[in-house]
Amino acid sequence: MKRPVRLGLVGLGTVGGGVVQMLHKNRALIEAKVGAPVELTMVCDKYATPAQLKKLGVQAIFTRNADEVILNSEIDIFIELIGGYEPARTFVLKALHAGKHVVTANKALLAKFWGDVFEHTRIYRRLVYFEASVGGGIPVIQALNEGLAGNRISEIAGILNGTTNYVLTRMSQAGLDYPTALKEAQKAGFAEADPSFDVEGIDTAHKIAILASIASGTWVRLSDVVTEGITQLDARDMEFVRKEFGYVIKLLGIARLAENSVEVRVHPALIPENHPFASVQNEYNAITIEGDAVGDVMLYGKGAGRMAAASAVVSDITYLARQVAAGTAGKLPYISGDFRKHLRAIPRADMVSRFYLRFTVADRPGVLAGISGILSHHGVSISGVYQPERGFNGGRGVPIMILTHAAREGVMEKALKEIRRKPFIRAKPVLLRIEE
Repeated sequence: MKRPVRLGLVGLGTVGGGVVQMLHKNRALIEAKVGAPVELTMVCDKYATPAQLKKLGVQAIFTRNADEVILNSEIDIFIELIGGYEPARTFVLKALHAGKHVVTANKALLAKFWGDVFEHTRIYRRLVYFEASVGGGIPVIQALNEGLAGNRISEIAGILNGTTNYVLTRMSQAGLDYPTALKEAQKAGFAEADPSFDVEGIDTAHKIAILASIASGTWVRLSDVVTEGITQLDARDMEFVRKEFGYVIKLLGIARLAENSVEVRVHPALIPENHPFASVQNEYNAITIEGDAVGDVMLYGKGAGRMAAASAVVSDITYLARQVAAGTAGKLPYISGDFRKHLRAIPRADMVSRFYLRFTVADRPGVLAGISGILSHHGVSISGVYQPERGFNGGRGVPIMILTHAAREGVMEKALKEIRRKPFIRAKPVLLRIEE
């Protein structure tokens, strides 16, 4: 019998507990696929207790010192599930230096330190697997890195955050305002006590940066991603665009790739009701990938939740353990490319979109003509106008909704800056992008 492949896990939280549970429950299946015994040798957690580990049915050494796991010469695979930038970065780089292969679910670590991590894998001839970092239980990393490896990828777009999608679903379906929908998501376990990374779009920015880096074979930096969240969305805008224009609002991560440049952005967007993303509800995620040979590919599944993420982590463990058992792990890199190369990032001002605009204005003649005249002066063409009878702002003014044809963001910002200075404006204009 082959010697066991030994695992060391740091982080026995929600996902870590799910991983331990899966390893115990599906041990026979996993070992059959690996071709060798797979043993969870050590577990480290700052807050858990040995009793919690024992309750999961695992007889592993428990410690609160991560170095005891990292420096244990018997451990083959280091599993990092603590999240965040530090000390996760230090732990992962130290584990690679110590000769360990790594499995992680840490999208923040990878997005910010992509070049550092994969330079270390090259230097020490070790592997880092990270399927759970994007899309929860959806195997999008493997699909992009392996199944579509022969394609030139021109676009990746997706609903990549289960928390925000749950909030937007409740705002759309139940007419809840943002604070109420967020509280409901927290109560249901789909939002953290501090949901900032999710609702401000940062989590989605991490994920789209990772996907764009794989697709381009370069390092698309987090600073390259133009990022907006959902905290300013009004449920009444969501209701209006659905009823009058047939649009649904979703938080999207979008990467458009050219030979020497990349456009990467995260923001709420209007999409048609017949778009595949429009029916993606609650904690589910969906990603589309456009390749030059395969065309459009769509992946869909649970993007949040304990067992969805655990599924992806255990998949990585199984595949990596198979290579360790066969003696091939590290002979070929998992991620290929120039990890220090950066494509030219398209600045926000040069990005092109159609727009939905809502103005709250004084109820008097000539206002619409004044707004449309300024937009026309800046070269922004209007495709539709609507003036509902019911106001949005407690009687402070009347709303005017405008849809535009495609325009550059920089041009639109200049037009809005001029419009905001007009005396008939009663509230800050609302701008949302339209993705067809």
